[in-house]
Amino acid sequence: MFYNISIIIPFYNASKLISASLKSSKNIIKKIKTEIIYVDNNSNDNSPSIIKKKIKSQKNIILLKTRNYMGKGPGVGRNLGIKHAKGKRILFLDVDDELSTDNIKKLIQFLKGNNSNLIYLGRKLVKNRDHYKEKLSPFIKYNKKNLSKFFTNSNNMNVIFVLFNKKFLIKNKLSFDKGMHEDIFFLFKAHFYNQKNIKYFSKKIYLKKSHKNSITHSPLTLDRIKGMFLAWRNIDGFLKRKMPKLKYKKIYKYIQYRWRGELANEYSKILNCKLRKNKEKFFLNYLIKNYKKNISLNFKAKTKKDKIVKNLLWL
Repeated sequence: MFYNISIIIPFYNASKLISASLKSSKNIIKKIKTEIIYVDNNSNDNSPSIIKKKIKSQKNIILLKTRNYMGKGPGVGRNLGIKHAKGKRILFLDVDDELSTDNIKKLIQFLKGNNSNLIYLGRKLVKNRDHYKEKLSPFIKYNKKNLSKFFTNSNNMNVIFVLFNKKFLIKNKLSFDKGMHEDIFFLFKAHFYNQKNIKYFSKKIYLKKSHKNSITHSPLTLDRIKGMFLAWRNIDGFLKRKMPKLKYKKIYKYIQYRWRGELANEYSKILNCKLRKNKEKFFLNYLIKNYKKNISLNFKAKTKKDKIVKNLLWL
């Protein structure tokens, strides 16, 4: 069966969120021809059984399950969802977020005759049922021809705000890594391979929920710090493999600019979390040890972040 969009929703131990998510999903399929794929990433609560009971009569809502050997993280579930998706386009939705049914039909109209590989979606930040304005990253048109801007501009790093052409993902063998912050590398590769104009659907359709249990507000862990480091290491390594040496040399200073900026960002994040001293020291040691391997030490500290990095690396 043909679907306009396949919506992939990975989840883990989401029993408190599943009922609201399913209600939202059923409202969506009443409006447009879509399939919704829930992917259980080895939950040990009753969230999978809740879904099974409530989708018995729903042909276009399915439940998949990852296996232990695949690893953990939302990216693992998204990869499985992509393999099973029948829609022309793919949207990744977090289990605690929603889509606005008021604008869903307008999105389908927007897609008619549109062959873009990537379409950014308008979104709203929802906190305690109140809606807040959230600016879209001002720079969404980077590709392999203007990579310097990717490393120097503030960019959207979330795949959940982007509608992907499925054939494009399959053709370029795009898949997510395990762990956290997995969407940074995935989205980078999507822009790198993309050769078509990127569109922006400005209607506020993605409702991003902000609550105390979200990753933004959850306690800082070593897995989160590792995930961010690996995302940038993977991007750097990817470019070394894919680009001629001369071209890589031309953007090297911009990559280094980003490495230093990310180190300063992560350092500030650790300090602001008010961790116990032993844990703070452990996180900082990991941070400095790993980022130092990738940062050229002969830079001039022109920005506040550069000065932080100079102090961290004892330069």
